[in-house]
Amino acid sequence: MKLKQTLLTAAVSAAVTSPAFALELEKPDVYGQLNAGALKIESQDAEAEAFELELGLQGKAEIDKGLNLNYAVEVDLAAAANSADDPTTGRDGEADVHVKEAKFWLPTRYGMFVAAPRGTSGQWSDIYGAINHYEYNISRADPRSDGIFAQPDRTSGTFAYHTPWFMKTKLVFAAITLNDGNDQDVDGRAVRLVHKGENLGFAIGTTVLKQEQLPPFATDDYQISAVGLSYQFGGVALGAVWENNRNSPYPLDAEGKADFDSYGVSAQYITKKGAGVAVGYKEKDHDDSAADESVYTLKVEQRVASQLKVWAETGQYDNRPSNYAIGFNLTF
Repeated sequence: MKLKQTLLTAAVSAAVTSPAFALELEKPDVYGQLNAGALKIESQDAEAEAFELELGLQGKAEIDKGLNLNYAVEVDLAAAANSADDPTTGRDGEADVHVKEAKFWLPTRYGMFVAAPRGTSGQWSDIYGAINHYEYNISRADPRSDGIFAQPDRTSGTFAYHTPWFMKTKLVFAAITLNDGNDQDVDGRAVRLVHKGENLGFAIGTTVLKQEQLPPFATDDYQISAVGLSYQFGGVALGAVWENNRNSPYPLDAEGKADFDSYGVSAQYITKKGAGVAVGYKEKDHDDSAADESVYTLKVEQRVASQLKVWAETGQYDNRPSNYAIGFNLTF
């Protein structure tokens, strides 16, 4: 509770510059992404698949001149759509509708304050975005794991502070509250440094999850550290990510933990006419060699309109079943 009170007090203190405010709500924007097609996973039947099916509202409330409270609410319907033909969940899929974004952010001259009951992990988007040039074989731990990296792409109960940008660089500090019943006010802490230059970008960060938040067999706090590099010139985008995991919960180890490193590289080229290709490689080197994994990825795409593209992709895994997918991606 003390941490929450401190963060809220800091945000209010930074925002309040006059004794009274005339709150003005702007009409929110509707946005979304429809990414669907056909998926074939080795040893499974081919099927129609919703890869991303997201609808959201984003807007802001003007508190004072130059001071706006922004908000976004977004739902992810892909799991509900895909579970319609799953005999283990029934045909309605209603229980699989997920809130992907429910967050507020307040930019001020002193930095930006964020409160996100649910939202996309900034650690994930800033660091792993360097190699996420794909539609299906995305580098993430959930909701659809690639078996390589451990960093989730979503987070819950997050309070964050972003310093003002200085020389295209900022620091971000975050406190994560995931469980109300483990006697820990803060279940996770994260910090990252982000630089976004004209061509070169990089982000480095670390997340520590308390032992009390981990499975019962875990015997220590779990630390995920990662660095991502990106470089863009013309239609070319290059990226590389290294992730280091210490004391990762691992039930097959006598101490309930293990270490591993994950690596990823990717290159994408998009022509002026909208044709594109992306190639990549990812690998996990685990203390237990049975948990090692690697994958080669390839995607080709063609943009047919400003908000619509068609694509084909494959992920060729060493141990997990390989996959093949084709589809279209519509954004609005």
